[in-house]
Amino acid sequence: MLRVSDETRQRVQRLAREEFGGASADEAIRRLLDEHWKTAALAAVERYRTEHPQGWSDYLAEADELAAADAAITDEWSTR
Repeated sequence: MLRVSDETRQRVQRLAREEFGGASADEAIRRLLDEHWKTAALAAVERYRTEHPQGWSDYLAEADELAAADAAITDEWSTR
């Protein structure tokens, strides 16, 4: 059980109704937590990019190298 003030409960219920199409309070909180996680992850990536430019450059180079290694999906055994 989650104990919150009446004001907070009403805010969550209003948000669920108005922003999430009548979702339950539980679903609204889950969505808010997911949004928070995404925002925190993007902020961490941006922070790494600005604080560690060489590491970011290395990361991009490795990503490009791995992307170049991708091959087209084919099935040489197919009779088509």
